[in-house]
Amino acid sequence: MVAYSPALLFPDSWGYISTGLTGAFVGLPRLHPVGYPLLVRLLTLPDRSLTELVAFQHLAALGVGVAVYAALRRARLPPWAAAAAAALVLLDGYTITLEQYVMSDTFCTVGLVLTLLVLAWPWLPGTSAGRSPAPSPGRATVCGLLIAGTSLVREVAPFTLPVIVVYLLWTRAGWRSLVALLVAAVLPLLAYSALIDSRFHVFSLTTMSGWTLYGRVGGFADCRGVPLGRPERRLCETAAQRASHPSAPDWYIWGPSPAQRVFHPDTESVTQIAPTNHILQSFARAMIVHHPLAFTSATLSDFARYFTPGAVPYRDAVSATSLPIRAALEAHSPTTQRRDLPGLRLAVRSPAGLVRAYRAVVHVPRPVLALLALAAALALVLRVPARREILLFAGSAVLLLLGTAATGGFGLRYLLPAVPLLAIGGGIAVAQLLARRSGA
Repeated sequence: MVAYSPALLFPDSWGYISTGLTGAFVGLPRLHPVGYPLLVRLLTLPDRSLTELVAFQHLAALGVGVAVYAALRRARLPPWAAAAAAALVLLDGYTITLEQYVMSDTFCTVGLVLTLLVLAWPWLPGTSAGRSPAPSPGRATVCGLLIAGTSLVREVAPFTLPVIVVYLLWTRAGWRSLVALLVAAVLPLLAYSALIDSRFHVFSLTTMSGWTLYGRVGGFADCRGVPLGRPERRLCETAAQRASHPSAPDWYIWGPSPAQRVFHPDTESVTQIAPTNHILQSFARAMIVHHPLAFTSATLSDFARYFTPGAVPYRDAVSATSLPIRAALEAHSPTTQRRDLPGLRLAVRSPAGLVRAYRAVVHVPRPVLALLALAAALALVLRVPARREILLFAGSAVLLLLGTAATGGFGLRYLLPAVPLLAIGGGIAVAQLLARRSGA
């Protein structure tokens, strides 16, 4: 916070600031859900201080680390093992960097960890898991509301729903708990999607669903033999054209891609948003249907990169897990700054060099995450006592990474919300596998 004051700013940050601080109350954004702009509004009161916002983010991330430690101690892991797992969250240079950005990822991580702990806390190993009653409808309702709230911070939270449903079925929670979970999680999101539809005529949490899918398929989109309408046909590229530029989803969404040249999203009117989204979705779905192996390969390749040492995303040097050398290199929006934060002065000062060096060296080791995921899978196969909770935490982490790989590609900030979930689920799995081997 001293080195990069009062906050770090990514292009998305200005959208959050504009939505959260412009007008009498929070606006209705088109690029992101409303949850984080609402937090920006509340956590910068009373004087619109970004310092307060990032302070809350750092404290929230510390809370996640403490929650990992507490959950593993409740699961009867020794203090050193629980501390080592918590260190994956607390000491990670990428995570600490992201906490300093005006970005939604930190509070998304908090929401996901809180959701799963609310559901599973009484049944963690060592707390009479076998004799405790199944999760009640009230607990399932709270869990569902937390999923809905977290989804309005970042849209990835619903990826965890299948695992949570399996967990409730496995614990024999009953149909009332299952219905309570689904109603509490889905109804608020349907209502919000209807609100977006009334404004932009796109029934979704954002108006970017078409762009996101287009970015995912752009790198392998071969139009030969695929029946497409005239609008979709304008997005086609030859193999030579695809080979002449980056294949990353972010390039297709934000770079000089065919869709950017055709639709000009920066200047399109509100009435053009829905038709553009429909064309992009139609194109992407056609490519997925006609090239399922290519889609699967692209998804699994990006999923594997989450566990590959040294793998970095497209334009990592200007990502929301990077640290600029000087303030002039941060994203700027002069109009939003003049209107909403006229007194904002960004500064990069000592010990920024030390912070950059720390971030470059100390970050979550991807092979350790892979081992935790493999340990969780082995624990499920060997039917260890806590396999339900292992599935809940580690399975949710894996689905988060698979979901982001299938829709948004690979990004370091997409990895970070899965780390505490793998730390808990994988940590319990390792402990129980070692206990079984030693005969305890």
